[in-house]
Amino acid sequence: MTRYYNIDLLLDNGFKQFKNTTVFSSGHVSLISPSVAENNTGSYWFDLRKVNLNRLGEAPFILVRIVPDLFIFEPLASIDTLLAEEYMDNRPHSGDVWGIKMELDLVSMQAIVFNVKASNYELKLNIQSLADIQAKLVTLG
Repeated sequence: MTRYYNIDLLLDNGFKQFKNTTVFSSGHVSLISPSVAENNTGSYWFDLRKVNLNRLGEAPFILVRIVPDLFIFEPLASIDTLLAEEYMDNRPHSGDVWGIKMELDLVSMQAIVFNVKASNYELKLNIQSLADIQAKLVTLG
């Protein structure tokens, strides 16, 4: 199942999962880590739940785990513009959420990331390898 893809990377580096959520912490470091796979239309998307964002500590990170073995790792503050209240949805089973969509450019190793409610505003974030992320998690944990 995509939800658990590469979750061992976090657990093996001392991060603990908060219940059955995408929230992880290790000492003073907290992060939210959704996992995504290409869907049948060739795009990638994930939801960020407000309740989970509220569980994060100060200066949290986002680690998007992209099947297979690619990652986006940034301070959560770097995507704040995508998480404006006016872009939030309320869904019956999820509560308040932001729908985030991504397009991957594997040649430039960048992801174009946007909120589905504001697709005209895009962020370009670097895509990183498994080795890059392993090294970063060791220094954080």
